[in-house]
Amino acid sequence: MNSHDMRHDRAAAQQIIKALALPALSRAPEPPRPVPLSHLPRLPRETSMLYTIGRVDRSGRVTNRGLTDAVRWQPGDRLAMTLTPSAVVFCPDPGGLLRVPPRPCIAIPVTARRLLSITPGDELLLAAAPEYRIVITHTMQAMEDMLTSFYAQIAADELPRP
Repeated sequence: MNSHDMRHDRAAAQQIIKALALPALSRAPEPPRPVPLSHLPRLPRETSMLYTIGRVDRSGRVTNRGLTDAVRWQPGDRLAMTLTPSAVVFCPDPGGLLRVPPRPCIAIPVTARRLLSITPGDELLLAAAPEYRIVITHTMQAMEDMLTSFYAQIAADELPRP
């Protein structure tokens, strides 16, 4: 291939890239909105739950062998992930895009970590429903928000009514 052909190919490639490039934004983009839990079944009130606190490592993994054993996750099992404004939910799904790693753990993808501002060393509340093989991870900020709302409602209920 001679230099003329190489320049022609390079120019064609640059035109394609330019055509595919997104225009520059004039303002800061809005953060993506997480998908709600609308399609997940509501867990019955009598569902037994296990709770523990886990720490996120540099790769976004939270290791808790007792929890992964309780939900019977095995290496290679496929999982679906649902992202909410305050949690990441993992459940078995034959068509799931995620797989349980060789050493079973909760592996939170980077996109979910970014959206929920999860960084290495953060602690998460891990809630598991072994009967359904589901694990729900909540950030400590989400827990604080839920508890604040809960106690504010209790305080409001206890105030005398006029």
